[in-house]
Amino acid sequence: MLAAGLALAPLGAPVFAQDGGGAVSQIVTIDRQSLFSDTQYGRRVVETVESERVRLANETRMVEAELVEEERQLTERRDTMTPEDFRELAKAFDAKVQALRSEGAAREQEFVQTLEREQAAFFERIGPILGKLVRELGAVVILDRRAILLTTQNIDITRKAVDRIDQVLGDGSDLPDAAPSSNQDSDQGDQPAVPTPPADAPALQSIVPDTDAPASAN
Repeated sequence: MLAAGLALAPLGAPVFAQDGGGAVSQIVTIDRQSLFSDTQYGRRVVETVESERVRLANETRMVEAELVEEERQLTERRDTMTPEDFRELAKAFDAKVQALRSEGAAREQEFVQTLEREQAAFFERIGPILGKLVRELGAVVILDRRAILLTTQNIDITRKAVDRIDQVLGDGSDLPDAAPSSNQDSDQGDQPAVPTPPADAPALQSIVPDTDAPASAN
């Protein structure tokens, strides 16, 4: 669902004017994604998640470097070992590589889930704020800006909403973890989609020999 209406005032509410002086209809629009990305609250959340992602990525690169060195040493020792001994060590090494890849994918999924939870809490919190703002402006319906194909008036209030959210919530760092539940004066549209970036798997190759192929001492 691209847009949701929010009834806030009687249908006879007057048309209001933007700061620039242009008349605006009783229907106003917002850019939902910008409400998150342009507010102090949203920027803090994104910066926190990205900072943790970078920290863990650096740790992963250090582990990858250690595994690359371990792989090199194991390959050099191959000629001094029996095929059976080499196969056991190679399997253990491969298990480390697979564990690192699985851990990286799990961490990336955690980042995405954290961002989704924070966005959901954000939109829960701003419902009453948007409701009060729109009543002040004399509008009766909020629509997602993406649902509007063409308009002859400037009816977007995203910037006003961002300023008001910053004024009321700040960056959100001092707010309780649980967002207040409110079914009144809230924007009930679908939550914005959060792209899931692909997890970067370590650039390590398995050196476990094919058990179906004859073992070689070379």
